[in-house]
Amino acid sequence: MDVVPAAGAVITDGDGRVLLVRRGAPPQRDRWSVPGGRLEPGETFADAAAREVLEETGLRVAVGRELWTLRLPTGDGREFDVHDFAATVVGGALAAGDDAADARWFAPAELHRLRVTTHLIEHLRRAGVVDSLPHVDEHVNEVAAGRDVVWRALAEVVSHAASARFARMLGADDVTREGPAVPGVGAVVPGFHVVAAEPPQRLSLAGRHRFSDYELTFRIDALGPDRSLLRAETRAIFPGRSGTVYRGVLMGLGLHRAATRRMLRSVRRRAEASARTT
Repeated sequence: MDVVPAAGAVITDGDGRVLLVRRGAPPQRDRWSVPGGRLEPGETFADAAAREVLEETGLRVAVGRELWTLRLPTGDGREFDVHDFAATVVGGALAAGDDAADARWFAPAELHRLRVTTHLIEHLRRAGVVDSLPHVDEHVNEVAAGRDVVWRALAEVVSHAASARFARMLGADDVTREGPAVPGVGAVVPGFHVVAAEPPQRLSLAGRHRFSDYELTFRIDALGPDRSLLRAETRAIFPGRSGTVYRGVLMGLGLHRAATRRMLRSVRRRAEASARTT
């Protein structure tokens, strides 16, 4: 695979707003993202981030610490190796240019109504630019098996837990299986991608669709050598009027509770069956 080095900048102002550009070229054309692009010969990632900001927004920035890295497949056999940095404005005037079709400041609360590049909100949240998601609920289940056995059962259940058709219907960011196998970080199943894996104690999934931005974290606590406590915590927001309606249906009819408890029961059955045969 041809790897293309690229860099970008996360720029915030004194009011906590973040500067985004609407991409005018692939990958993910017409989606909003932080300004950035590929490196030119002889550039460092930080130098490229500053240059791309100037070309796409007309602003000069001081580049700070690296916030995150990610690999972004393009679908044509290439993969972007992206390094994004914190940056502050030191001059210039805001004006979209180069590959940017538009450039604007957005308050964090406005980001959820935008069609942004895949997983951008999650990265901004983990960098502290966007607030953490609020707690929704937590469900628990005791399992007659050790943590390692429960961990393997959890990975199997998560790998086949969601429907690609349903994820597409909701407009989810993640609709096809890709990346490493679950529970590897970066693994994608319909509706979710793995953001943290600490075997055999924690597996965190995240996702976003047109009605919600959400995280589902499983924790496995040892109750003894052959007994564990499996917990599933959900955090989410439901922005806008359509999000409020969706939450009312999901929570009011008990659909979320039923789906989460069904997953926990599936993990328990798999783990206990495996424990009996070993």
